[in-house]
Amino acid sequence: MKFFILLMVPFILAHASESLNSWLRDGDVSGNIKYYYIETNKNYVTGKETSHHSNAVGGQLKYQTKRTNNILLQATFMVTQGFLLPNNVESSTLGQDEGTKGFNAKDAYAVLGEVNLDYKNKYLNVWYGRKLINTPMIGPKSARLLPSTVEGGEVSAFISNTTSVSLLFVDKFKQRTAKNFSNIIKHALGSDTYAVTGSEEGNTYTATLKYNANAIAINIYNMHATDFINVTSADLKYTNEIYTLSAQVVKQMSVGNAKTNLAKIGSITNGKKINVTAFGLRTSIKHKESVFDIVYRNILRDKNAYDSIITPWDGSLLYAYSSTTNNLGQSLYGNGLTAGGAYVGGTQGLKIGYTQKYDFLGLKGFKTHLALAIYRNSLYREDQEDLKAILFYDNGPFSLQLKGIWINNDTYTFKDGTVNQLDSLTQYHAIVNYKF
Repeated sequence: MKFFILLMVPFILAHASESLNSWLRDGDVSGNIKYYYIETNKNYVTGKETSHHSNAVGGQLKYQTKRTNNILLQATFMVTQGFLLPNNVESSTLGQDEGTKGFNAKDAYAVLGEVNLDYKNKYLNVWYGRKLINTPMIGPKSARLLPSTVEGGEVSAFISNTTSVSLLFVDKFKQRTAKNFSNIIKHALGSDTYAVTGSEEGNTYTATLKYNANAIAINIYNMHATDFINVTSADLKYTNEIYTLSAQVVKQMSVGNAKTNLAKIGSITNGKKINVTAFGLRTSIKHKESVFDIVYRNILRDKNAYDSIITPWDGSLLYAYSSTTNNLGQSLYGNGLTAGGAYVGGTQGLKIGYTQKYDFLGLKGFKTHLALAIYRNSLYREDQEDLKAILFYDNGPFSLQLKGIWINNDTYTFKDGTVNQLDSLTQYHAIVNYKF
């Protein structure tokens, strides 16, 4: 597929060159400037306490040509800069991912996060380059200071007004807290890449079927990483003016060399191949300016396998954006075979959320969100309990978020599946964003 897309590039460029001046001159410039404060406090079962915080400012500057002869070129420059940093820096909006590779997690960085060529007509869409994408396994995590992006390409075909199919190829991934693009498999497994896959690099292919008509939407994804993992995700959603009902099923399995190598005695997963089956159910009820949301998750237990959902590339499965858990560190470089919170094998969880706008009080642009989640697992010392509160203000190009997260018995797993829990974790965010 990669070679097919590359063969398309000269054709696309030649096609576009007929009106190159207008193509480049009449483009659009957009972007954002964002300030982000974050503070994380952890209390360990041993009695140890830690506190980290940081201030950072950054943003994106994007240029997109007008679409001429069905073709456009777009590029996005991304930059982040910390300031007034303490000795104990909370680096999850700075260079945290680079820190896991042995570099300085406090360092500012600038990167050409997106640059891609895109061809689109009524039947076909082809792009190649660096791009922000959003799939269940590879996502942008755009709520942070900068989003994650990939290098690769995609071919999409529009079968009808309601149905499309696509094939996505990705060989590099840039974490939201990284200035460099890493091989996507190496990013997931780090120093364990060869031991798991028998190679020092690899890529992923994702086939997608999407159907959206009237009140029903169906999305089916299958992501295959040779000699590492195969992930199938299917979701169904029904929406009307009052409520939304949705369900999602996820299956993850190690494949090829990984299936063989992980099953060996003494492997990094303690002799267990990956075998994950999970599902989630969601109900949202709307009434005027209020939304009430319930999410149920179940990661089925398989004691003979590595049974925790893994999200190495900022993916969001089982309605993770509705979750109150904050396990972003599980997708850092080399942490692919770890999981946290609602994703640990054997966990059942229930989350209740309530979102309220205040236009009826004359407070236009204000919104609050409250959420409570409880995750239960026979492996846990205590149930994990999460509480999240957010105040939003949105006024055209300007927005503000004040967020608090309080977690009792925050849970995560090591590569061998061993479960560990903190006594508590609290986190505070202040996010100011201006779009232009």
